[in-house]
Amino acid sequence: MFFRQLTVYRLETPCPDFTTLDATLSTKPFMPTRAQQVESIGWQPALGTQFVHETDGAARIVLQREERSVPAAVVREEADNRLRARDGAAGEPTRAERTAMQDAVLLDLLPQAFPRQSQTQALIDAKNTQVWFDTATATKVERLSLQLREALGQWRMVPLFGSTDISSHLSAWLLGAPPLGFEIGEAAKLIDLREGGSITVAKLALPDPHVIAHLHEGLKVDQLELIWQERIRFMLKADGSLARIKPTEQLGAEESSEIIDDADQQRDADQRLMVEALRRLILDLTRVLAAPIEPATV
Repeated sequence: MFFRQLTVYRLETPCPDFTTLDATLSTKPFMPTRAQQVESIGWQPALGTQFVHETDGAARIVLQREERSVPAAVVREEADNRLRARDGAAGEPTRAERTAMQDAVLLDLLPQAFPRQSQTQALIDAKNTQVWFDTATATKVERLSLQLREALGQWRMVPLFGSTDISSHLSAWLLGAPPLGFEIGEAAKLIDLREGGSITVAKLALPDPHVIAHLHEGLKVDQLELIWQERIRFMLKADGSLARIKPTEQLGAEESSEIIDDADQQRDADQRLMVEALRRLILDLTRVLAAPIEPATV
């Protein structure tokens, strides 16, 4: 259950009481879409029957969305066919008639559309007044935040690294050396802000002379793989989000060797391990990204 992506925000409103939050979310559970319903959004239990799974002052919640989608081209084609069959050569239908027919076609075709489900997890860290999202997609973050705002009445947050020039830090680390506690991995993405191109490298020992040459030519680092404390491997993006998060074997070895047969107890143990590790990682990232950028010596 370790988050594979991570976007961190700082809460600007009081952290909700987790017991109250659980009761509130339970009144708006997820329900599958009806035959002619385009979308359905609701909360899923995070553990067992609990809509809020709390460990060490951090609460995980799960928002589920289901949508039925009919390709716009299919709707337009069917609407045109029905209009031609209805009007024949009587003339071109008006915009209003065309729109009304497309709406009617959509309602007719929706029951045949295969419903697609997706989940977005968030973790509210009361100890650090932060919110972690298991996604780097802005629309998913906004969707979950909107649901919380509707449930709680107030909900404001700002990106934790919103004002930081992360790209300059990543470039400096490649040209010089990574900060204490971090190692450079084997993947990066460089972008050319002048011409709009990009270069992606993977499974390459970094820093590589060719990558360094591109940096000296003016390209910027948009993504860089890092390894933190030999425990977590991840891609740090210039927008402050983390992607491709993967715990290393060393972090897994730090988990209790006790055999847990109960699935919910195992998920609880996994969340405790994740919360502890990500808290320390976020703290270290905050420290190194707030530090002055050292001039490159290469």
